[in-house]
Amino acid sequence: MWQSLLSMDAPAVASVAVKALGYLASLTAAGSALFLVTFSMPDAETRKAVRRLGLAGACAAALATLALVPMGAIFLAGGWPGALDPVLTRMVAQSPIGESVVIRIAGLALVALFFVRPETAKPVAILGAVTICASFAFRGHVLAEPRLVLGVLLTVHLLGLSFWVGAFAPLFRLARQGDPTCASALADAFGRRAVWVVAVLAVAGAGLLVLLTGNPFQALAMPYGQFLAIKVSVFVLLLGLAAYNRLRLTPALLAGDSRARVRLQRSIGCEVAAVCVIALTTAALTTLSSPEVLE
Repeated sequence: MWQSLLSMDAPAVASVAVKALGYLASLTAAGSALFLVTFSMPDAETRKAVRRLGLAGACAAALATLALVPMGAIFLAGGWPGALDPVLTRMVAQSPIGESVVIRIAGLALVALFFVRPETAKPVAILGAVTICASFAFRGHVLAEPRLVLGVLLTVHLLGLSFWVGAFAPLFRLARQGDPTCASALADAFGRRAVWVVAVLAVAGAGLLVLLTGNPFQALAMPYGQFLAIKVSVFVLLLGLAAYNRLRLTPALLAGDSRARVRLQRSIGCEVAAVCVIALTTAALTTLSSPEVLE
């Protein structure tokens, strides 16, 4: 794994950066939509802030997603000139990458419509979020067999993660400057739902791990397995933070402990950092390695 990282050239670094930005921005856009659909808050300013963040995420995700086509051409050409080669860019656009780009842009457009026009029906936002997450199943390692199962598991996994990511900003905002009652009520409501979401997310992730590697322990000998080990380790840390929020901080907030608000902000900051590490690791994994199923 380290050899792969140290041997990265400039196009590979750019590819990892673009993919990581696309992952984070897409999760933010989809998650913000799911949050607004799932939770009703009396704090109108927080809802507006979530819409603004979601729209910014959708725009950033769209730019990063469109950049995948010239980045693919650069990979095929072995250098930057590939981005300007019409033959190579057409080849990439007609490949699974192009399919994924079109589907993701459609999903981003739906959630952007929901953010811009609050009166838009909630099913539009849900369809947009599902489409964004499903678009990742149309390219990459999940195209292997059983493709349908892998695609469904990945979509479910990303929906769970986006639901989680979508709660970061409103929870942080309310913990920092909102009404303590609203902050504690939202933390409690999110925690009750997050228990089930995290369970589904973990099960889907475990299914993907087994299907893609065959034997996760033997896969540790390969760069792909090592990148996955980093992802799993950070995800376990994320679960620990979620448990801390649910079991310690939320009861303290409900009891009116002012110190819990500061602790919740710090915990959310750690969760954001963990998700960024997961996005970067995923981007490096899909750029520098590929799975080999081990029987």
